[in-house]
Amino acid sequence: MSKTAGKGGAPEGEAIGQELTELEISITVLWNSVRRWISKRSNSNVLNGLSDLDVFLLHMLVYRNQSLRGSDLAFVLAIDDMHLVSYALKKLSKLEAVTSSKVGKEVFYEATDKGRAHYQEFRKDRERYLEPAVKFLADSSMDFATLNATLRALSGAYEQAARSAAAAKGD
Repeated sequence: MSKTAGKGGAPEGEAIGQELTELEISITVLWNSVRRWISKRSNSNVLNGLSDLDVFLLHMLVYRNQSLRGSDLAFVLAIDDMHLVSYALKKLSKLEAVTSSKVGKEVFYEATDKGRAHYQEFRKDRERYLEPAVKFLADSSMDFATLNATLRALSGAYEQAARSAAAAKGD
C-alpha cells in the first residue's frame, strides 16, 4: 500500500510529523523569547526580583480583574505543579503585589494597587518596545484573534495527546 506524497515528496504522515517538529521548534523559540522579554522587564520601579511565573500570575490577576484561587491560575496557565504557583503567590503576597482572603477552605488572590501599577508599567514598556516590533504583523494579513484561537486549539490537542500517552504508558 503506497502513501500519498505530502510536502517535499515525503509520505503524508512524515510530512505532518515534519511540520509538527517545525511547529514545536517555533513554539519553543517563541516561549523562550517571551520568557526573556518578561525577565528583562520584570524589574520595575514598582517591583523587583520577580520570576517569569510571578509576572504571569500577577498579570493574570490584573487582567482578569477578579479574585482567583491558585488552582484557577494554574488551570488557566496549564501549570501542573501547584507548589510552583503557591510559592509564587506567597512571594507576591510578601511583596504586597497581591492580597489573599479565605472563603471557607479556599484562598482567593487579588492584585493590589502595587500589583496593578507593575502591570501598567509593563504595558507601557510593551507599547514602547514590543508593539512597534510586531506592528508589521498587524499591518499584514496576520489576524491575532485567529492566531490566539489556533494556539489554544493546539494546546488542547497537545494536552489530550499527553493524557492519552500517559494513560497508554500507565503514568
